[in-house]
This record gives sequence, structure tokens and C-alpha cells, in this order.
Amino acid sequence: MKAVALVSGGKDSCYNILHCVKNGHEVVAMANLHPPLPQAIGSDENDVIHEMDSFMYQTVGHSVLSLYSDCFGIPMYRAPITGTSVTTKLDYHTTVADETEDLYSLLQTVLVMQPEIEAVSVGAILSTYQRSRVENVCSRLGLTVLAYLWQRDQAALFDEMIQGGVNAIVIKVAGAGLTAEQHLGKSLQQLRNQLFKLNQMYGSHICGEGGEYETLVLDCPVFVKKLVVDDTQVVKDDSGDVAYLKIRAHTQVKRAVADDWIDRVQVPPLLSEPFQTIFDDLIGKDFSENEPDKAVISASVPEISIGISPTIISVANITAPNSLDISDEIASLFGQLSNIMSTFKITDPYSIASITLHLSDMRSYAAANESYKGFFADPITKPNPPARACISTLLPSSCRASLSAIITRNAETRSGLHVQGRSYWAPANIGPYAQACTVQECVYLAGQVPLIPAKMVLYKSEGIVGQAVLAMQNLVRVMDSVVGGQSDLEAGKFYYLITYATSLTAARAAIGVAIQQDLECGIFAVGVVALPVGASVEYCGVGVNTRYVSNVEEEDELTVRCVRKGMIDLVEYGKVSYACWCCDDIVSELSTYLETKTEALLSVNIYISSNVSNAQDVGLRLKSILGIDVGVEIVHVKFVVDRDCILRNYGVLVKGYLT
Repeated sequence: MKAVALVSGGKDSCYNILHCVKNGHEVVAMANLHPPLPQAIGSDENDVIHEMDSFMYQTVGHSVLSLYSDCFGIPMYRAPITGTSVTTKLDYHTTVADETEDLYSLLQTVLVMQPEIEAVSVGAILSTYQRSRVENVCSRLGLTVLAYLWQRDQAALFDEMIQGGVNAIVIKVAGAGLTAEQHLGKSLQQLRNQLFKLNQMYGSHICGEGGEYETLVLDCPVFVKKLVVDDTQVVKDDSGDVAYLKIRAHTQVKRAVADDWIDRVQVPPLLSEPFQTIFDDLIGKDFSENEPDKAVISASVPEISIGISPTIISVANITAPNSLDISDEIASLFGQLSNIMSTFKITDPYSIASITLHLSDMRSYAAANESYKGFFADPITKPNPPARACISTLLPSSCRASLSAIITRNAETRSGLHVQGRSYWAPANIGPYAQACTVQECVYLAGQVPLIPAKMVLYKSEGIVGQAVLAMQNLVRVMDSVVGGQSDLEAGKFYYLITYATSLTAARAAIGVAIQQDLECGIFAVGVVALPVGASVEYCGVGVNTRYVSNVEEEDELTVRCVRKGMIDLVEYGKVSYACWCCDDIVSELSTYLETKTEALLSVNIYISSNVSNAQDVGLRLKSILGIDVGVEIVHVKFVVDRDCILRNYGVLVKGYLT
């Protein structure tokens, strides 16, 4: 894609440009926002604002940014910052007079001048504040975000920048242990050991992500001319804790850079530890086994079922009659869902935390998704749509789509993770669904398929095992990002994990990966007809956000507890309980479970293998056992496989609240 690079003069924005080139993109323009210029007649250097407070943009060093067009040999579009940080929430929504709108206006101008541009390069590493604002602007303009530094390890990234040929100097210091006299004007190479030492001493960010320092790039491999500093002047604030350089510079023709510079730009391995080790352990294992008999599609449509709790509404089995257009059926599903929500006085579709969409034919995915978007048509002011999983499974011939949803009664308790930029971290979610949506302690995770994040293409080269490992890595990275900042003991905890697989071989491989990942939760696999992008494996589940505390008096109640009682994996945190197991007789199993249960049930998910001939009768008997206030989702699948890779008739998932 042809891209415009957002540049501040700092190391991160320049290094991300190198990764854009490494990934096959062409950077054809740059864009920069700077402090307002003096308007008075006769203004001189003393009237220029060299540094201004901005939550969004690096402004120090902006006086030499006009030279960057000469350095890169491509156009530079610049505009003054006229807005302020009107909203400082991490997830941005369009706000009048906010400084983010200056970026929107600038990129609009860029597109008028160069309409061939499809993407935007941004050097965000950890700042959700910056990322969400750039993604908001790009979403409104139809541009793809390229953020290859996102979530990278800062120590590794710092050394990679130096090795990749980024020659940058520090032009502002504002962190513990950094002083004007010792550090301003020094290069990354010169300060490398000191910055690593300060990280060990104070926990400061090696790449300056906490605002500890700012840099100016004087040269890098894609420069056709380099910057030469002519003069600097140190400016300190009143306290002396913050200092920056006023800089005068000129450009100078440089020697041509050898074409092999791109080989020195390091790309992180697709599989990081422990996933590479899991792959190495499983790649030679034979997961093949005779496939079950041909799937039989149920002739009956499950009834709509609703589970009710003080905080959550669970709605399952919404279907619509066949029509000539799948988009009409999707619209009907959401129309019914809206009507159900309104009975509980819930009108905002962004109160939905999670959706499962079943299609009879994955070839209708594109058309169904377009209709789906219409229900979440407010991504500008509502930045975090629900998490979603989409599968093609065994629906009755009378319908082509089915929908189930989890809805919160209090939207204030809901938050989301919706990363839309391409990176090496995890697949971007550019559609109307988030990677994860959190309601109180529950993290509802979107289905993760084995897409290569940087390219957003299916991982095919290492077969089913490779797909299973990459899909698991994608899921775990999303989960760890949601609960980031906690101890390793509390990060990435799951209530349950379900694997959707298109073959028994894929199901067995996916369970093998999950077991090796040592996830203490309920795990089973079900066979489906097809998955998005032709994937063989998709992982989906619900995690635990252990930051959430509600009415818990005993400290040990904040621990995620996982126990196995017979065939049942029971996971509890606080007052929430998930039970997960596979069986051959669901009626007797659930009856036995209910006799000893300690929770008030909210929802039950039943995955019924296609070799069960009396599925409708099973549904009716379950209804009489569970009662009317429990949501019962019934999904007809090709097969069910337990955590020991044994074929079963049913997969069972129960959510409840401890009494």
C-alpha cells in the first residue's frame, strides 16, 4: 500500500517507516503537526513556540522538521495544532476542538493532494491514547493504520533501532536520572547503557514511552540527505527537571546507502516463546484420525432463550426465516435482538459485550458482515464494539444464520480492546467487533484465527499445527493485553476455552496446543463446517480480569480457582463460576450437576454432535430441567471432542453466580 507517515522527528516514527518498507509498503508522503506560528508582524526567533504541552504530539524540535522533505525526498504536509486535549479518555470519540481533529484535517488535505494513499504509518509503541486517536481518524478516512512497533519489547526495540541504522539524538529530557548537561544532544548509542541502567533503577521506559525523553533523527537508511546540526541552545523549565534543545540545522547530501540496509531491520519471529517451543514439540506428532460419519443437519430450529441476572442478559438462538438476501436475515436477527433488549430498557447496541454469529455457508460471510455493520454504525463516538466469533455450522435448512449475545445492563462497567492497526502483535480488528470486551470481571474474547498479524493473511506454511499454535498465540496476546501490568501469576487467566475446528485432525491438534499452554480452565473442541478466511482452527473463550473487585471480603476469594470434579472443569473467581465438560448423556449429566450446584445459573451452552438423532427432544427436556430464567444456546456441530481427544455427543458450558 502507498502510505503517508506521521512524523515528529523522533526515532519511533522514523523506525516504523523502515518497517513499512520492510513489509512491502511504499511511503510516499509525510505529515506533521506543529505549534502555532507567531502571527505578529516583525516576529522573531524569540516568538517561536519550540515546545508545547500536548498529550498527542511531540513538538520539541519541530523547527527543523521543514527539512525532512529534503531528507526523505518526498512531500511533507504540515499544519498548526489549533485544538487542545479536550478529552483525555484512552478510547477517543470525535470531539470538537480536540487536537486530534487537527490530525483529521491534515490527513484530509494529504488525501486531496495524493488520493492514491491507502495507509498511515505511526510509531506508537505502548500509548493506547495515541493509538486509539490515530485509528479513529483513519477509520473515518478509510485508511489502514501501520503500527509495527506496537507492543514490542522496548529493550529489544531500542537495540534494533541502533542496528537498523537510526541515528538519533536526545533533544528533551524529563525523567529521573536524565539531565540537560549529561544527556541532551547525545546519541542513542551513547546513552544506551545509561538508559538501560535507569530502567533497572527506576523502572523508566527504555524507549521513553513514559515521556522520559524525546529524540530527533539525524539520519536513517531511507534518508537521501542527512541532517547536520549547526547550533543548539539549552532551555530549562523553572524547576530545572525538564530541559530541551532549540536547534538550527541544515541538510547535507550523503553517500548512497547499500540496498542491504533492509536486512538489518529486524522483524520479530512470528512465534515467540513459549509458542515456538509448543510448535517444535507438536510438529512431528500425528493428529490424524478417521473422521466421524457425515454430518446430519438438524431439521428443527431451537427456540429463542433468555437468561436473566442482575447484571447480564444472555440471549441465544435468534434465527430468521430464509430470504433471498442474507443481509435481510442478518437485519432481522438484530431487529429481534433490539426488541428483546428494549424489554429490559436497554437501547444502546454498544451495551452488547459479546456476539456469536452462526452461518450455514461461510461464502455468505462478506454479505452478512456488511449487514452486521449496520447495527454498529457509530464507531466514531462508540469506539469499542462487542467481541465476536463467527462460524459456519449445521443450521436447519429453514434458516441461514443464527445469533447469540451477552448484554450488560450497566454500560458503564463495559470496556473494550479494539486495535485496528497492523502490527506484529496480533491480528487487527478492522470490522465492527473488538478483540475483547470486558464487563466487570469477565473478559469476552473474540474468536482468533491464525492470521499473520503484519500481513493479515492466513498462516499456511506449517499446516494445522502451525495454525493452531498461531491462533493460540493471538488469543493469549489479546488476553494478556487486557490484563496487562499484573503479575505473571494473574495474567491471562481463562474461565473456558472452546476450539472450533474444520476437521477432527485440526481439533486434536488444537487441544494439544491448549494443553501444552497449561491453561487451567475448561477446554473442548467442536467440529464446524467452515471458519473465516478458510482457517482450520479458531479459539474462543472467556477470560478473567482480576483487576475487578466487587463485594469480596476475603483476599483469597480474589484467586482464580480451577478444580476438576470428575469430567467437569470448574473455574471460579469471586462470585462467578464456569463449569465445562463433555459427555454422552447431557440430560443425566446436567441433572446430576444441578443436584450439587452452588450457583444460580445464567446460561448454558450445549454443543450437540450431529450423530444425536433426537436433538429437538433433548432441547425440550433441557428446558424443563433448567427453567425459564436460564439462557440455553443449542449449537449443532459435526462432532464434539473432549480435552482427552475422545469423541463425545455433547459439549457443555455452564455460567452461574455463586450463592
